[in-house]
Amino acid sequence: MNNINNLNKYFRTKTPDSKGFAVFVVILVGALGLGCMTSGPAPYEPNEKRLAASVRDVGIDLLNQGRTAMAIRKLQEANARDPEDPITYLSLGEAYRRKGLLDKAKENLLISLELNQDSQDYNHQETRLNLSALYIQLGQYELARRECEKLVADPTFSTPWRALTNQGWADYKLGAFDRARVSFEEALEFYPRYAPAHLNLGMLDQREQHWLAAIRHYQQAAESNRMGPDAIAEANFHIAEIYVSMGERDQAISHFDLALQGSPYGQWGEQSQSYLELLR
Repeated sequence: MNNINNLNKYFRTKTPDSKGFAVFVVILVGALGLGCMTSGPAPYEPNEKRLAASVRDVGIDLLNQGRTAMAIRKLQEANARDPEDPITYLSLGEAYRRKGLLDKAKENLLISLELNQDSQDYNHQETRLNLSALYIQLGQYELARRECEKLVADPTFSTPWRALTNQGWADYKLGAFDRARVSFEEALEFYPRYAPAHLNLGMLDQREQHWLAAIRHYQQAAESNRMGPDAIAEANFHIAEIYVSMGERDQAISHFDLALQGSPYGQWGEQSQSYLELLR
């Protein structure tokens, strides 16, 4: 306080043209003002990895909405910002798979596994599951089965019914029908209402002409509300096929109608339309 009073007295006794005044003011500003110039918060510098994760999450949300093309653009942007993020490669792999760009899908899924080799990590496990689905699309059923076996054998994988269903479908396509049935039925032991397992068991029973068992599985798949419109239409189409084989014309028409209404421009809707024109 005494120092401030002394400064005030000094300024009252000195005039602007006094010798040394200008030099004193410059020194005073330098001594008292410099700290004010540097004591504020540092300017915000965005973290590139954090930005990449935010862009990636937008891409994943778009993918979940079915807006695959836009999702790919966002995920590519995230990848450019952070080319070491395995979740981005996983998401890109799934997006490319949905677009039918299977080579690009495989490339991205394999990179994701290379970057994240922790077999007990959720995203590593999801990558293996998606890779098994991709191998099925590519007709590489043994490779698909191998990926599923790794997941089924892992006690930390929380949804084994999904891997078992993919494994069963790979066996179905390989002609190992008994082995496929075991996998589908085991999947339903874990999750009794799992629609894809019911749908695949329906196909297996239909192939073996177990008509009533097949209808029951198809109905459970269609009524679960856990499949997309095309899959529900497929279940109804197959039910209608069975009713045609059983000579139940009205029941067949009813389920062909359901398939057509559920997926009017899809494969099962179009095939149902052809059957309906013959039956009516």
